[in-house]
Amino acid sequence: MTHLIAKLKHTFFSKSKKETTKYSLKEDSVLKLLFIFVGPAVLGMLINALYNFVDRIFVGQFVGVEGLSAVTMVFPVNLFQYGFVLLFGSGAGVLIAKYLGESKPEKAEEVLGNAIAGLFLIMLLFTSAGLLFYKPMLGLFGATEELLNLSADYLLVLILGFPLSFFLALEFTCRAEGNPKLPAKLVVLSCVINVCLDYVFMKIFNLGIRGAALATLIAQATNVLLLMRYYISGKSVVKLTWNKIKLKKEIIIPIVMVGFAPFLMDLAISFQNIFANNLLLHSGGVDGVAAMGILFGVNAFFMMIALGTGDGMQPIVSFNFGAKLYARSRKTLALALKIVSAVALIGVVILEVFPTQITRIFVDADGNQNVIRIAKIALQIFAITIPFYSVQIVVTRYFQALQKNRVATFLALLRPIILFVPMAYLLHNYYGLIGIWMAFPVSDSIGALISLGFVKRYTIHKLSMTN
Repeated sequence: MTHLIAKLKHTFFSKSKKETTKYSLKEDSVLKLLFIFVGPAVLGMLINALYNFVDRIFVGQFVGVEGLSAVTMVFPVNLFQYGFVLLFGSGAGVLIAKYLGESKPEKAEEVLGNAIAGLFLIMLLFTSAGLLFYKPMLGLFGATEELLNLSADYLLVLILGFPLSFFLALEFTCRAEGNPKLPAKLVVLSCVINVCLDYVFMKIFNLGIRGAALATLIAQATNVLLLMRYYISGKSVVKLTWNKIKLKKEIIIPIVMVGFAPFLMDLAISFQNIFANNLLLHSGGVDGVAAMGILFGVNAFFMMIALGTGDGMQPIVSFNFGAKLYARSRKTLALALKIVSAVALIGVVILEVFPTQITRIFVDADGNQNVIRIAKIALQIFAITIPFYSVQIVVTRYFQALQKNRVATFLALLRPIILFVPMAYLLHNYYGLIGIWMAFPVSDSIGALISLGFVKRYTIHKLSMTN
């Protein structure tokens, strides 16, 4: 494995410096730029989804249904932590692309330095709080007895990796400066490491759920260390200047304001999952939560395509908005929506036709028939929602790229909180467990229509006058 990793590293870094000069965000066709930026972003997201998918398979096969439920209980914490990665990474990325479009590289360097300083601060606070309160927090999520112990074992290892995993935010700044391929390549490398170590730690060393967490920790740490090497080596377009790694109010506030929408969306989805898990424990017990874990594992592929498309298009939208080429920003959104809609329809077909086969990848049929039955129904109902949430994710990222922060923030809250929570509560009261699954397509379809309404109402020209 060491030889494989060394070979991958050589391949990834040998041409990284040249890759940033092969296209122009200002002049090349939008379709070409989407291929260049969205392709690697989606690939990176898909690989990330793949190793989360494999994690759940290993946990389901070697630890059992209880382990799968434990990973699902920890998932909101993962989302919450990644929300801060989005807050600083996505916020900084949008501003860096915009300043480069305005030919202000020194401002882009200040944004990078402030983002890193902010990440240091939040990393210290989050890691300290996590180590002190991780068990009580899982108790609040509804975990008890053996489920609480398994969840705590998994979460503790992940918390120990927080000092590095927060700096995955550098993926966004790397894409924003015109190098979308490097983050995607590093995700491939970390996926190889994660899958190999899953097998080693869980199968050979019999470390159980701690082994799955340790594999994730090492894979993420490798990714971050190589991103840091990229900036420290001086290969980046936006230079890392040590005396600019400090918090300046006039820089950090715009970063946080721009990054607040994806941060809030991630936070809201975390709350949505906590809320859904508590309803599931009430109506379906551990088997219901395990079924949700299977659903998350499968759905991650389609959600990551939407997120990767949204993240990949942002540098194009922001750069051209900064350069006052508004039609190019509009066209980027239109093409991005076509991409995610096409992929979403494929997802609907797959989940409707093969729900049982997909479920049996995660758990054995012997002794787990109830989990398979619940997960089959969940997948078939949830499939309907994929086109709707894909549209909403891309539209939210679009308004964020334009720094239309109030609209982006509202849309971030719309799907998981404003619509889903009351809908899930009402449908659960009427239909029980099935009502929870029904709440996803009902709330997401309404959210998608409202999102498209905002696109129609706020033209790029209006936005240019109000920002």
